[in-house]
Amino acid sequence: MAITKDEIKNIDTQDMWGLVKAFPEHWQEIVAATADLELTIDESKIENICFAGMGGSAIGADLTRAYSLTTCPVPVYVNRHYEIPEWVGENTLFVTCSFSGNTEETLSALENALKKGAQVIAVTSGGQLLVTAEKEDFDYIRIPGGMPPRAALAYSFVPLFRIFQKLGFLGEGDEALEETYKLLREGVDDFSDLNGNEALAIAEELSETLPIIYSDAGMMEPVNLRWRGQFEENAKMLAYGNVLPEMNHNEIVGWEQIAHLTGRLSVILLKDTKDHPKVQRRMEIVEELVIDQALSVIEIETYGVSRLARLFSLIQLGDWISIYLALVNNVDPTPIAKIDLLKSKLAEV
Repeated sequence: MAITKDEIKNIDTQDMWGLVKAFPEHWQEIVAATADLELTIDESKIENICFAGMGGSAIGADLTRAYSLTTCPVPVYVNRHYEIPEWVGENTLFVTCSFSGNTEETLSALENALKKGAQVIAVTSGGQLLVTAEKEDFDYIRIPGGMPPRAALAYSFVPLFRIFQKLGFLGEGDEALEETYKLLREGVDDFSDLNGNEALAIAEELSETLPIIYSDAGMMEPVNLRWRGQFEENAKMLAYGNVLPEMNHNEIVGWEQIAHLTGRLSVILLKDTKDHPKVQRRMEIVEELVIDQALSVIEIETYGVSRLARLFSLIQLGDWISIYLALVNNVDPTPIAKIDLLKSKLAEV
């Protein structure tokens, strides 16, 4: 189907399209702003790292955890709750991620971490988190605000990259940041072409189906999560996902009893060239087992040289697919009415 600029303007009233298109500029801006990052933490004390965040504010932490899986010498955990693990203590680097600075779960987790003597770094645009950082005198990285957290991934991720880079926990550096910027810039040119592009074609194929996203449980796991979140928030449609090899030990059997869903499920296989060889073979077998029951099976592979570029090649593609899904479904991608309603009801308690 053809989508015109006028249709985009009429449906996307708050310009989520423009925010997705600005991803490379966000990336370039925050890379420059954090180039000379200074921290006061005692690096020698770090025995584990705990991120705290929710939703769009936490996805940067998920990406950092997965991206550093084979290079970070200490355990990394992403906490999505009011409470924190018992093991958090004075040898923990506790990184609080709240775009608004007012996420109640994250503020509660921070309060508990401070009581346990953890070293804290905050990444936020302001709010109560910034007030607390200044009051308690711990490190913080202030990022630009004024947009939905899910549209601010560059601002949420790059500071975490810089923290891990400074600690020597990544194995990649500025060259990977630059390669990723160039990849994102080229991606915008491709995906914003209204005459036809990969993201639009995939969105049209997924429309009116339940997308089921499978990936390796390693570096691709948070990409899987990001795709689902973007489909849900931007396109207002449910999306489901799981990881390999775990789903081979349970979920794959569930495909036996789905006659009532025939023609309503689409499967997306997110692949990276460095996926475990056994997982690569498992992915091929999964496709063989579900292809007759799914409306379509779509294989999508990363591209780029560095791990960082490969990671964000699919992050960007998923973001654009979610925008086109919103346009195809004729829904405004920005409003999140049910989340707003839920928060208002919580405020009454």
